[in-house]
Amino acid sequence: MQKVDRNSSIILWLSTISVMVFAMVFIGGITRLTDSGLSIVDWKPLVGAIPPLSELEWMAAFEKYKGFPEFKLLKSDMSLDGFKSIYFWEYFHRLFGRMIGIVFFFPYLYFRFKKSISKSLNKKLLLAFILGGCQGLMGWYMVKSGLVNKPDVSHYRLAAHLSLAFLIIAYIYWIVLSIKNPLRKFHKIKPVGKTLLFFCGLVVFQIIYGAFVAGLDAGLTHNTFPKMGRDWIPREFFTLSSNFIGSLENVVIVQFIHRCMAWFLLFVGFILFRKAQKLDDFMQKKTIKLLFGMLLIQFALGVITLLYFVPIALASLHQVGACILVLLMVRALFYSFTDSDQ
Repeated sequence: MQKVDRNSSIILWLSTISVMVFAMVFIGGITRLTDSGLSIVDWKPLVGAIPPLSELEWMAAFEKYKGFPEFKLLKSDMSLDGFKSIYFWEYFHRLFGRMIGIVFFFPYLYFRFKKSISKSLNKKLLLAFILGGCQGLMGWYMVKSGLVNKPDVSHYRLAAHLSLAFLIIAYIYWIVLSIKNPLRKFHKIKPVGKTLLFFCGLVVFQIIYGAFVAGLDAGLTHNTFPKMGRDWIPREFFTLSSNFIGSLENVVIVQFIHRCMAWFLLFVGFILFRKAQKLDDFMQKKTIKLLFGMLLIQFALGVITLLYFVPIALASLHQVGACILVLLMVRALFYSFTDSDQ
């Protein structure tokens, strides 16, 4: 009974962290969409938790910001009040990241002291903690790319930052599922597992290209659907398709590939959904149904976000939708690659 109670506490703790990482993705999206990410021009993991408290401190922070490309090239007419507005989202984003670290670290010490964590689980949790630390470093590495010459963060680094966030939440959710289902052990791949693996690979690719779209503001061009303007295939695709690097940095091609991948994901998702109808495992079947349903919602959100020129609310929902899709994907994988030990 005591072990069950301990497991329940650990599940609650890890689930709380998952929800916080989920919220962090949402906050990060708003930070990006409001162009707030370059408002804090230094990285102080400890003392940076304290914001400017006096008017003099605010002026000093604003003067620092004035020395960087975003202010000089894009926002030279910004007032102190305007600076405070964008500072809030970047500060809150960083503060929330610190809060996640605290919520992870201190309960971890408590559970270790109580000897509630097994050796195998401890290794998994330490890896999760390391990934969280790497995410903080990756966030600053991303911000640094927008403080040099161009007032925009590298879309490659943005993709790495977002992908790592999804990896963390997926990994923690897998741990939670493993604790909740102790009788399920790794076993041979189940039916539809290979199709699901292929689908998951496509989702990862699509998330990366979604980050490219966000980083390049590629959603602000060709705001028509299903065609891109008057064409099904934009002219840029034919002129730059042989130039790999150029195609990764051209807003039209990046959006076109993101669109194509969305259609292909729908196709593969429908095949997966049809195959799932023949499954005997209730949890696996139910999760794949939910996965396909979320895929349809995510596709619709992407289209509407594009047609309305990427409003903050819709774009944020689209990013949240991607996070939900990843969680359902992890759940589907869990029930496809594990089997009951009974």
